[in-house]
Amino acid sequence: MKNKVLYTILFSLLLFFLFIPMVQEHYKICEIKPLKGVTLTTEFPKFTVESFSKSKYQSQIEKYIAENFGFREFVIRLYNQYIWSCYHKTYSHFLIPGKGNWIYYAEAVNDYYGREQIKWHKTPEEAKEWYDKNVVMMCQLRNVLQSYGIEFLSFMAPSKAHVYPEYLPERSRNTTTFNAIEYYDKALTEAGFPHIEMTKWFKSMRDTLPYPIFPTMDNHWQFTSVYAYDSLFRFMDNLNNFGIPKIKYGEPQAYDLKFQSDEATLNLLFPVKNKNIDYKLDVEIECDENCRKPKVLFVGDSFIWALDSHTPWEELMEDVEIWFYNSSVFKGFNRRPYKKEDINILREMLRADYIVFYTSGHQWHRATYNFVEQALLAFCVSDSLMEAESIRIADSLDISKEEAKKKIKDYPGLIRGIMNCDSPIIRNEKEIRIAQTINKIEKDEDWVKALDVQTVIQNKSLEEIFKMEAENVLSNKTLIRDTTSIDEDLLFEAEVNKVVKRWKNNPDMVKFLQNKAKEKNKTFDQVIIEDARWVLNEEKKKQGR
Repeated sequence: MKNKVLYTILFSLLLFFLFIPMVQEHYKICEIKPLKGVTLTTEFPKFTVESFSKSKYQSQIEKYIAENFGFREFVIRLYNQYIWSCYHKTYSHFLIPGKGNWIYYAEAVNDYYGREQIKWHKTPEEAKEWYDKNVVMMCQLRNVLQSYGIEFLSFMAPSKAHVYPEYLPERSRNTTTFNAIEYYDKALTEAGFPHIEMTKWFKSMRDTLPYPIFPTMDNHWQFTSVYAYDSLFRFMDNLNNFGIPKIKYGEPQAYDLKFQSDEATLNLLFPVKNKNIDYKLDVEIECDENCRKPKVLFVGDSFIWALDSHTPWEELMEDVEIWFYNSSVFKGFNRRPYKKEDINILREMLRADYIVFYTSGHQWHRATYNFVEQALLAFCVSDSLMEAESIRIADSLDISKEEAKKKIKDYPGLIRGIMNCDSPIIRNEKEIRIAQTINKIEKDEDWVKALDVQTVIQNKSLEEIFKMEAENVLSNKTLIRDTTSIDEDLLFEAEVNKVVKRWKNNPDMVKFLQNKAKEKNKTFDQVIIEDARWVLNEEKKKQGR
């Protein structure tokens, strides 16, 4: 009898632990905190006889279950907590636990121990050759940009591994490589290229301050970044006496800050104890009648986001644009997202007063994330010249034209007129004039409205209409503006198209609208257009239009 009761209890528990996760998977009876980090959505596979017979369906359904079973987040956090608490390890591919409760980026640890360079270059000699080429290209681009009144400089944020090496995990050092931070710092200085290297300064002051420069459980600087931004903007101002506002700050105060730290990506059940105390700086911007706010384009990594978090950047700059890893684009103080391929890089660069290449030191192995190469090609190489030079290089190296184009994109110095020049003597004059003209057109609100209307009439993008109008201006032809009457209905449809394009560049918005389309049994395009119209109509009501 006792055995029957025991078996019944065990069987009931088994059913319970099998049944409840299934209910959670399908009906989400409990709200579970999502995991931090990149999550790839796995769609439920469609069953077909062919996919089943070739075992594709089985592998797809297995992957779907692994990514969607009930209470998955809790199970993962439970296991992560176990390996962290018992073995001080993590399955995060980019974080490495140090001594005590310190964590570091894997790249930074590898860089400190001389191992990162060999991931990117076969030999130290190859690395040196590539670093030297990058320094030359940076100097060339600076000379080009200065001819259009734009300053170009670089900023190396400090590396936590170099500032606090005593908490690093034990590793053997590769003595055949050399450190990229030190090499670029020296090479850029010798080349006369304006740059700031923050690792040495932060390391020298760490023991003189009564508070930590870096949090133990995060790899980004927090409030101490204000000291560096103050130095950066003063340095920028000294390059050309622009009149940039001054950053003023007081003494740090202990504060219960809730910033998004790297600790969150460990996905543990419980917060890590014995962490640094967080601090906050009261920051003010001083701007008198003689100061000017600059338009700044930052190209670089995630260390830039502290500028937003700890400084009132609307008071410091007129406008800001961030090319995150030279890939994703964020415009304005509200960080409006764009795809890099959807912007005209010439126009964006020509709008700026300063272009700052911004990265943490351990990432210099990747140089400027191909920014300098793209910028040189945009300013100096027309499409026809690219074709001609591709054919020449393909013939000389006995490779295909496409392979030659790739080599040029990797290193524009292969093109005659750029190679071996302190300043490139060639210019992509036509496209530069078009970009400058469009930037002037954009400042005229009525002109832009007329072109907006034409996007609906001609079913073309605004960029295409802008280019047509710029060519009219440069060739003294009749302007589109002068032959267009402002139709409010067409103007409204143009605004709808702008909202639709902006939403399509926002992954979260796309996902939300896709789910909404499924619920309403409509197509994605129907829903996104309907919602864009609704939003714009609501805005008109609020404005009393």
